[in-house]
Amino acid sequence: MSANIHEMTDEELNKQLDSARKELLDLRFSYATARSLQSPARVGQLRKTIARCLTVQTARKKGLTITGKGGSKKQAAGKK
Repeated sequence: MSANIHEMTDEELNKQLDSARKELLDLRFSYATARSLQSPARVGQLRKTIARCLTVQTARKKGLTITGKGGSKKQAAGKK
């Protein structure tokens, strides 16, 4: 999925982010009321998805290109 995030348009990325945030909120509410979750690992997955979306958005705002695992490369010529 993370490879897909880099290929999404800004609108798709915003939808993915909103969806993940809503699902996380729902999981937190269900945990608060029932004190149990059917899939507790899903919380971590959603948090990571949200972080990935925000990372891609920030990189695009700064004009950076994500080059794969753990790296980014400047798109435009700038300070060295």
